[in-house]
Amino acid sequence: MNRKKFFLVLLLFGTLNCGATVRPGEIGLFWKPFGISDVGLSKDPVLNGFYWLLPWNDIYTYSTQWNSYKEKVDVLTNDDLKIDVQAVIIMRPVRDEIFQLHVEVGPEYYKSIVQPEFRASIRNVVSHHQMIQISKNSAVLAKDIKSAVIERTKGKHVEVFDVILDDVEYSPNMLHAIEAKLTKQQELEQQKYELEIAEKNIEIAKRKAKADAEAQLIRAEAQAKSQTIINERLTTKYLQYKAFESPNSKMIFVPQDKNNLPIVVSPKD
Repeated sequence: MNRKKFFLVLLLFGTLNCGATVRPGEIGLFWKPFGISDVGLSKDPVLNGFYWLLPWNDIYTYSTQWNSYKEKVDVLTNDDLKIDVQAVIIMRPVRDEIFQLHVEVGPEYYKSIVQPEFRASIRNVVSHHQMIQISKNSAVLAKDIKSAVIERTKGKHVEVFDVILDDVEYSPNMLHAIEAKLTKQQELEQQKYELEIAEKNIEIAKRKAKADAEAQLIRAEAQAKSQTIINERLTTKYLQYKAFESPNSKMIFVPQDKNNLPIVVSPKD
């Protein structure tokens, strides 16, 4: 095989092996360093499919699907406690701005522009809350972190779908402190409950004593009123009538005083 045929076969072999595939969910940009026209990076996006390339040409591909990235960040909370916060961001490049993204940033856009802003947003948002509030308000914190990242990456040719506060890790000393604090809070709550019960019992006893006193007063007033009525109605004639009222008794009536009130004697059999 002469040299001309050898180079022809080599060129053909190289051509057969020079190609690139743009997969579904991706967008490509042609790169042509040499040529008469369309030299350099093409602004027109390349959609999914297989493309033959000369050995010196290339296609830069970018995923336009939503991708998630997880970050673990140490944070100092508002009450000066150090914790590790793990959060997930779901984002992608802006489909119509792939060319600008490649020219200004490049394929490592997450590490270059998103990651530092995401980590800074986590620290900034979480540091404004006390440690005990973080787990309770994780959804609110995640929303605030998302808003912060969107603001920090504005104009950077990326879009953020969501942020999820995935986990909060505490040191052993921190966990012990939390447990001790919760125990103290429970003791205080128990003491508060017992105090409320004691106050209620005292109030009940006071009301009962007041009710008993009022009942006694009512009884005394009724008895006094009854006695007054009896005294007013207990005349001499009434007593004489009562003395004669019983027909079964053997009685002797002996007049005594000026009112003729008898002494009633019931003789024994």
